[in-house]
Amino acid sequence: MNKKIYKGVTVLDITNNAAGPACCAEFADYGATVIKVERPVKGDDTRSFNPILENGESLLYHWFNRGKKSVVIAMDEPEGQEMIMKLAAKADVLVESYRPGVMKKFGLDYEEVVKVNPSIIYCSISAFGQYGPYAHKPGYDLIAQALSGIMDMTGDPDGPPIKSGFILGDFTGALNAFGSISAALFHRQNTGEGQYIDVSLLEGLVNQNGFFEMASVVEKNPARIGQHHVTLCPYGVYSGKNGQSAVICAPNDKLWQKLCGIMGREDLLKNPDFSSGSARIKNQKVVIQIIEKWLSVYDNISDAVKLMDEAGIPCCLVKSTKDLLDDEHLAARGMFVEIDTPPSYKKVKKLKIRGPWVKFSKTPMEPSRSSDLGEYNYEVLGALGYSREDIDQFQQTWKEKVLTKLT
Repeated sequence: MNKKIYKGVTVLDITNNAAGPACCAEFADYGATVIKVERPVKGDDTRSFNPILENGESLLYHWFNRGKKSVVIAMDEPEGQEMIMKLAAKADVLVESYRPGVMKKFGLDYEEVVKVNPSIIYCSISAFGQYGPYAHKPGYDLIAQALSGIMDMTGDPDGPPIKSGFILGDFTGALNAFGSISAALFHRQNTGEGQYIDVSLLEGLVNQNGFFEMASVVEKNPARIGQHHVTLCPYGVYSGKNGQSAVICAPNDKLWQKLCGIMGREDLLKNPDFSSGSARIKNQKVVIQIIEKWLSVYDNISDAVKLMDEAGIPCCLVKSTKDLLDDEHLAARGMFVEIDTPPSYKKVKKLKIRGPWVKFSKTPMEPSRSSDLGEYNYEVLGALGYSREDIDQFQQTWKEKVLTKLT
């Protein structure tokens, strides 16, 4: 049997949407018991996000909430608050992702929880952090991208800023939360101290903005240059014949020499306009024209990529997400795995998902299935001393209140 890094660790997951759930799912992958607190009737918002898989539920939910035990608790009801406090008293970690002030309104903030569990590690994930001028503004991944400077550096020089096709802020926030909670668990192991952690999606993206120091130290505002790089050349996406494209990364002199040799343009090596990295940046438009003229010779740009690859020049074609399913390297690395669907699913029994992206030799990540809404009500709440009759009554009362509000 494989060892589990976080076996014996209990994580109370009071999160919604992407960042918080993704963080807690990682703990489940490594063996922690993750109790997912969901709202009556609707559950986590991602249960209703497109694409819908079965039972009117989202495919995305299964990824963000793999390996967790779903429990339905109305956090805005006194009985629900009591249940969460009882769970928190026994947990090692509590993760929440509500807007700052919401947990305090329900009497479930760190200051209250630490009274019943002094050693708990309590992590709040929000768009802007728990204090500061933006703290109480509503925020999503896209807002964090816009405010971080990342969107301003993405897109063509003469066009508008472009958002990433991925949810950068949420996944960066999830990874930052997972790493910081892991560090806090290590600290607690050495000292016995729990602590509070404040994770901001915006600050996680500012940390990724590699041009920050250029603006603050050099006092130069970097400008986007589309498919290429501000300080490296050649380094970007280059076009060939019939709309084909390839990524070429040859920014240092050694790689540039190899590329010039393949293109049959050794003359460029003696030209001071192209002989150094700084010179190539100054003449980047000409470098792009030279490379794309060479690429346009090939009816299939893959032939040019093969030549560069054989010469040891970092390069590749641009793959679609669907192309990844047939990628032999990712398959060999075990990047894709199958998990079961919850018991209520009758048609779809297996899901192919992203597998371990970090390889541990002795304690591997092992994703497992998500839960039906409230699947673990009896197990989790029963362990707190509630009878099945009590649990059923609470669930029915909360459900009726939610449905009344909806109508």
